Formats: sequence, structure tokens, C-alpha cells
Amino acid sequence: MRAGQLTALGVALLALAAFAPTPARAEPFFMVRAGAKCNDCHVNQTGGGMRTAFAHIHAHDILRDLQLLPIPKGVERLDPQLHSHVRIGTDVRIRDTMLFEDKPNAQGEVKNNRAWRKYLTSNDFDVPQARFYFLLDLWPEIASLYVDESFAGGAENRELFGLFRGFLPYDFYVKGGRFYPTFGLRPQDDAPFIRSATGFTFQNPDEGVEIGFAPGPFFLAMDVVDGIEGDTDVMYTVNGYTLIDEVPVVQNVLAGMSYARQSNKRWVMGWYGGANLWKFTGIGEFDLIDDRTVGSLPARDRFAAYAELNFLMFDWLNARGTFNFLDVRGDRNRTQYTIGLEPFIDKFFQPRIQYRINNGPPSQPAQNTAELWFELHIFL
Repeated sequence: MRAGQLTALGVALLALAAFAPTPARAEPFFMVRAGAKCNDCHVNQTGGGMRTAFAHIHAHDILRDLQLLPIPKGVERLDPQLHSHVRIGTDVRIRDTMLFEDKPNAQGEVKNNRAWRKYLTSNDFDVPQARFYFLLDLWPEIASLYVDESFAGGAENRELFGLFRGFLPYDFYVKGGRFYPTFGLRPQDDAPFIRSATGFTFQNPDEGVEIGFAPGPFFLAMDVVDGIEGDTDVMYTVNGYTLIDEVPVVQNVLAGMSYARQSNKRWVMGWYGGANLWKFTGIGEFDLIDDRTVGSLPARDRFAAYAELNFLMFDWLNARGTFNFLDVRGDRNRTQYTIGLEPFIDKFFQPRIQYRINNGPPSQPAQNTAELWFELHIFL
């Protein structure tokens, strides 16, 4: 059975490389597919970063991997729980990216809304992500110290905070230090406009305080962080959602809303949701952007939209397609289309192949490209 599935995977990968157009690599769909909130699977209550003991123990059930890596008898895999008070984790992505472009005409323009570009202009290997996570339980289930350190392109601290929880009802918690402010869905890829245009990416941690509640199927978090460095203002965000499982027909349903006041001249508001239907899992987000910090009115972003559809071809093979749209004043709208295959070989190892189409104004050749990715994702 598995030999036949592996043959099908090989054929599918070849077909994708030859004919397909797209993807993004978002992980929020796991929340909808598995019916588990962000704080069930991640130490950071708002998602991303180190996985919890629950996620590690149930990784095979969540990922539905093939468990193909041969483990010699008598050899045990590394347990991230090094000590009753100490836990570690890693997340490494190794990627080969091929970039395709067209040559601009005499006016410096290229045709937009194209699925294919003629010329391969670069082929680069890089390590876009190399993260090490460390958790010290000072008082188990009550007080923890969490560290997220990046080593891609040099050592850089991404998150460093104290987490206090379990001492008040309704799963109340308090977090203080450096962390990613909460807002909307958190696709792993920062390229979608709901990430890059709103400013809430995995490249923009900030210092501040967060409080949250997570009773039953509900979650609500509020942040107050520094915001723009050097000014006297602060940024605050609010993010709340509910994840209801065992809904007739659609299984699990996610519905949420976020708001962020980033400065006295900029705010964003978003609505997001998701659901299951048979082997399909869909998520989406729509964000309004009010930005008066941009000097030119025609260059201001007005809203961003994101839609993602995942299809579980086999228990271990996910096919993903996404659509991104950014509405910009002055007829400067941008779109992204992506498609990809993501086989789960093992609960620590995942290859990916993805193709993305980027389209923007004809006068901006750098916004009209196509990218083909081959990626290895290694995580603990």
C-alpha cells in the first residue's frame, strides 16, 4: 500500500513541477483540521514557535506522517523534554528558490497577470529559518521562561518572555517581554499580504505585555507593546476567536476577529475563519487597513484578503492552494497565487514543493515574478 502511495507521490511531484502554478506554507489550517486551539499545540499561547508536550506526543495523529525514517533497534529519538523543568525545540528550513521574470519593454514595463515568466534569473539555496527554542519551567504549570533564538544569517533573539498562567480561572495568563503581537491568522510564510501589509510578520517581534483568556472553545488576548521605536506612542492589539468542534457536516469551525492600533495614524482590523468539509480544510482572512503615515495617497493600502484551501490527498500528503489580494489606491493592486504539495515523511521531517505567481502593476517588474521552491523542513 505504501509503495503505491510513494509512487503516486513521485508522479504528483513531477506533474507539479511541470504544469502547476503556486502555494504558501501556512500552518493555521492544522488548528481547523485537528480542532485544537493555538495554545494546545504551542507554548506561545497565540501560536508559532515551540510545540507543547501535547503536540509532540500526538504529532503522528495531527500530521498523519508515514513514519518512514528507519530507527535502528536500541536507538531512541531525542526527547525534547530534557528534564521535568527543561524543554527544547528546533525548526530549520532549507530551501532552493528559482525566480522567473520577464524582460521589461522600452517603457520599463512587463505584462502582469501571467502564470509563467520566460527567464530564470536566479537559483539560490538558503536557510530562511533556523530556530532554537528553550523553555524553563520555573514553577510547572504556573511560571515559565521562554526563549526563541534565530540563527539564520546570524544569532538574533526573536522572543524572550515570562509566562504566568494557571493561577486564575478561565485559563487566564500573563506574558511579558519580547514576543510577536497577536493579530489574525499566522501563516508560517510572511509573504501573504495579511502578514506583510499589516506588519504582523515573524520578523517583527516587539516588547510589551499580553494578557489572555482561553476557556473552552474560546480565546481572547490583548497586547500593549512599544510600537514605533523612538516615539511616545504605543501599539495595542486585540485578538479573539472561537473554535467549535463536532459541528455537523463541516466538523470544526473557526471564527475570529482582530484589531490593532499601530499608531495615531494607522490602524488595521481583520476578520478570519475556517472550516472542514470531507478532506478539504479552508481558512481565510480579510483585513481593513487605514494608513495615513504614507505621504502619497495613491500608494496607501486599503485592504488585504487571503484564502487557503487544503486537500488531504492521502493521510500523509497535503495539497495546498492559496490566493492573496492587496488593494492599493491608484490602481496598484497586487495578487499572489500559490500551489504546492507537502508530504509528511516523519513527524520530524517534511519536504515541500511550491510554486508562487506574483502580479502587480506593469510598471513594477519586481512585483511580477514567478517562484518555484523546493524545501526541507526539519523540526522538533
